[in-house]
Amino acid sequence: MKNLTIALAIYRSLIISASLLALSPLAVNAGDLDEPTIQMVTAPILDWSGSYVGGYLTYGDGSYQQASSIDGIGLDVDVDGLGFGVRYGRNWQNSAAVFGFDVSLQSGIDGITPKGSTNATYTWTCGSGHCNVSIEALMTVRGRYGKVFGDGKTMAYGALGLAAGTIEGGIFNSIQQGSSTALGYTTGIGLEHKYTDRISIFGEVNYVDLGDIEFGTDNRGQGAPFFGRGDFTKFEMGFNYHF
Repeated sequence: MKNLTIALAIYRSLIISASLLALSPLAVNAGDLDEPTIQMVTAPILDWSGSYVGGYLTYGDGSYQQASSIDGIGLDVDVDGLGFGVRYGRNWQNSAAVFGFDVSLQSGIDGITPKGSTNATYTWTCGSGHCNVSIEALMTVRGRYGKVFGDGKTMAYGALGLAAGTIEGGIFNSIQQGSSTALGYTTGIGLEHKYTDRISIFGEVNYVDLGDIEFGTDNRGQGAPFFGRGDFTKFEMGFNYHF
């Protein structure tokens, strides 16, 4: 009986030892496991660099006051209208900053003050025909600077540059009526959003000042110009194709 008790004790010891030996590799392996790490993944900034072409609808609104350099001013002519434009541009990007230039060509705006319109405080009246102003075409060359934000697909920007227009206007059926070209400046702000790497849409508000736009000559026979003095604002909505 005593021998049996001793044998059982030895047997239990062997079972316990074998179990400990079997579990020891698991303990070692568990200790060797790396602790999980958390990696922060940030979305890459979309690349705006490269050339693009686009088209846009535009609406302009403003006013020009007719005048002569000899003796006074005439009536106001309100100008407005819808138009269409095309654009070429180029961007360069440095992190979130985007800078570049664009060249645009678009149809213009016009307006008429009817024949017979008078005002006692003005020297010039619409006597022989309608007082009229037509900016038949407008070209701009601008520098642009913007910043992308959010997921990098949207950019806010400002623009400043030169504006040139072809002009027709004055007073119909008189020597005050004529045509010319004018050079001035434009400034504006805009917002552009990329739907794909290639396609973006944009909206802009721009101010345009072409200086004194010349028509014909005054009717006093001294050769002084008859002109319009004013400015206008235009709103644009369109798309660009990037390549």
